[in-house]
Amino acid sequence: MAQEGGEARVAATNVGQEPDDPRLEDIFGPDHVLDSLRATNREEVIAEIVEFVAQKGMVTDARWLETALTERERMVPTAMPNGVAFLHARHRDPARFPRQFLALARSKRGVPFGSPDESPTHLFFLLAFRRDQAHLRWLARLSWICRRRNTVAGLLSAKTPEELSRALALAVEELPGNLQVKA
Repeated sequence: MAQEGGEARVAATNVGQEPDDPRLEDIFGPDHVLDSLRATNREEVIAEIVEFVAQKGMVTDARWLETALTERERMVPTAMPNGVAFLHARHRDPARFPRQFLALARSKRGVPFGSPDESPTHLFFLLAFRRDQAHLRWLARLSWICRRRNTVAGLLSAKTPEELSRALALAVEELPGNLQVKA
């Protein structure tokens, strides 16, 4: 238990050192991609993504994250038209993440996830930010990116996590000026 508290104090201390508006390469890369999601329903999607990020050491309390994501999805689904969902906890807890990150899981066949257009969801972004400003900025960026069908199609057709990561990076570069990452 003492070790968990120590980790929480270190994580909380690091929050002040993280930028309010991190660059994509600081929060996401090919190793953050779960390329072949096997899940067939909402609960399985959440469990599989949480297991993926926990195995990579991206979260210190997988049970908390799974519960937080499940509760958020029950409140209002995060699935959007175009086959995309933006999973996130309703309340951020900086002590639960060694560092903030963005992860992406992809289901080729799609999963019913509560999209307003009732279409299956294929791309599941997990936003795990320790600052509200970073969370809101990246949620706005991803929403803007994923509203374009050709961008989503490019992310779906990428053959490898590296290609998918490059496709997302190109989409970020094409954001309008007010959504650009400030260096």
